[in-house]
Amino acid sequence: MNASVTQAPAPTDQVFDPNRTNTDYFWYATDVAGISSAAPNATTLINLDADSYFYAVALTFMANIAGAAYTESAVPQPLVKVLITDTANGKALSSAGLLIPAFMGDGKRPYRFVKPRVFKPNGTIQFSYDGSLLAAGTTYGIEIIVHGFKRYIQGAG
Repeated sequence: MNASVTQAPAPTDQVFDPNRTNTDYFWYATDVAGISSAAPNATTLINLDADSYFYAVALTFMANIAGAAYTESAVPQPLVKVLITDTANGKALSSAGLLIPAFMGDGKRPYRFVKPRVFKPNGTIQFSYDGSLLAAGTTYGIEIIVHGFKRYIQGAG
């Protein structure tokens, strides 16, 4: 083993090297418990860090029915709509709430954006849930993960 440590090769646009390019992978997550026909509406927030712009590239979800265990082949597909809003500029990312399985994937098959969507430092991503389509007695817990990368502000990362 060589006692001297050499730096990694010069990065390209295909590599995240936070020590050289001020970029790195990052995941934000938000979860909601207790979405049901009796309590169909909820809102969660992701408060973005002040040190960087966040570029969202994919969405995934994980759902459970009242905390019950399930197998990979029996993943719940919640009839819950979500409207995502970038509160920094007041723009919703769709014209109405969309059913979660229609625009989010699971961890193996994330829904990938055509282009990264940038969110400003210190911004907030709001998730508004509507479970009014749920059958009586069904209660979901849902976690949403926004996959992406950060581009750190010079001197902040």
